[in-house]
Amino acid sequence: MRRLVWVAVGAVGGIVVYRRVERAVLQAREQGVVATVQQASASASHAVDVARQVAGQAIAATRDDRPPTPGAAAAAVLHQSDRGD
Repeated sequence: MRRLVWVAVGAVGGIVVYRRVERAVLQAREQGVVATVQQASASASHAVDVARQVAGQAIAATRDDRPPTPGAAAAAVLHQSDRGD
């Protein structure tokens, strides 16, 4: 499940970065290269911030802060053995 979350985070981050770079390239063509270098660096910085926020939310969603219930693992094994799994 965690791998799926990280794949989703990577996909969202990749899409965000791709769109930001695409916008920066279009603006560079319209405004010229010198002014756009600063905008591209600001855009990349913003994209990294967004990716960090998404990753933080994904980590928070997968984190289970509750302490494990004593005997829960043994109960799960016993339940599986009763079912014949």
